[in-house]
Formats: sequence, C-alpha cells, structure tokens
Amino acid sequence: MKQNLKIPLIIAGIIGFGLIFILDEEQFKNNEILIYFIIGCVLVVPIIWNFIKGGVIVPEQKFQDKMDELGYTKRKVVYDFLAPKFQEEVNTFRTKYWWTVGIWLNYQKQLVALRLDRDTWDEIEIPFDKIQNVEALEDGYSITKGGAIGYGGFAVGGAKTNEISKGLQVRLVAGDISSGTQAHFLNLYDPKYGAKLNKSDPNYRAIQECARSIADEITNIIRHVG
Repeated sequence: MKQNLKIPLIIAGIIGFGLIFILDEEQFKNNEILIYFIIGCVLVVPIIWNFIKGGVIVPEQKFQDKMDELGYTKRKVVYDFLAPKFQEEVNTFRTKYWWTVGIWLNYQKQLVALRLDRDTWDEIEIPFDKIQNVEALEDGYSITKGGAIGYGGFAVGGAKTNEISKGLQVRLVAGDISSGTQAHFLNLYDPKYGAKLNKSDPNYRAIQECARSIADEITNIIRHVG
C-alpha cells in the first residue's frame, strides 16, 4: 500500500472506532444504520480522495511517457496553449486528458502521431511523406482549404460575445496514389455535457492558436518533405 494512502486510512479507522466508543449502547442501537453509514464514509472517502488528488491513474501522463519512449520530441496539444490559470483549473478537476489532444512529432524518423480526441488513447502514426493536406473546421464548416490556417482563417476579434462555439477540428489528409487518401479529424474542442464556450473567450482563442500552430507545423512538413 502506498505511504500516502496509509495515513488517511489509519486516521479514518481511529475516527470510525472512536464513534463507536463515544456513543453509548442505547444510542448505538437507535442509530445503527446511521453509524454504519458514517463509518463507511469515513473509511471510503480517503481512498476516493487519494485517487482524485494523488492520481492513481493518470492516462495523459502514460500517453506522454509512451510518446517520449517512441522518440516524439515535440508536441502541439491544446493544453500547452491554455492560460496558466485555466491549466490549474484543469488539473484540479483531473480533466487534463480532455485537452491533451493534438499531434506529436518525431523528426528523426519523420513521423507524426495523432491523438484524435479526449476518449482515444491509441495514437495514429503517419509518415511525413504521406501527409497531403490540412484544414480547419469550425462549427462543422471548413475555414480554410489546401494550405496553412493563417490568422485570417479565424474571425479573431470578429466573433460576437454571445456566439457559442459548436466545436473546432483540424482535418489532416494522408495517403498516396497506391493506397488512396484518408482524413483524420483532431477534435481540439468538442463541447459535451452541456459545455459552452464563447468564441471571444480567451480559452477559445487559445484553442484556435493551437489549431494554427498545428497547421503551421503540418504545412511546413508538406512543403519540405516529399
């Protein structure tokens, strides 16, 4: 058992048994169900807290470790573009894996790895010379085609304050004449569970900047590899 789990369990046990001895026999009988409930909570809460706070399972870190082992020395993911305050909030609520969507680059082997969305942990590897095109899709509609996503591609400063984003993707097309092409969609912002984000929100601007950065990187590869 991990050391950081032993201490809260010991404390919880002492509190739990202390409740039994503090209450007299008549109180114990009259409140038996309540007592068991309290003891159960006292014993279980530290375990749950340890899981949330200590990070028994941190999938995004495991994924990053795998990318490091495979030689991917550079990445472009949404999390890295978020403001420090929002990063702190993301870490507090253990939702960092929602925002580690994007690309990883292995320049030595000339490979790009894609993590397509928040629920995917199997990367897609694409050789540089197979990449054909990149474009952005905002609210399901294409913003730019056939090249880089420049600053003119997004309505930066032009979005109304109350305009809510329905999603932001980067579409990457790969393939060749023998195998044909396949489109891959990076869901950089995929609102779920009632989430709403104004297009004028600084956090949404950060997601847009991540999309631009990914497009810049991919466009540079298309231009210089082949």
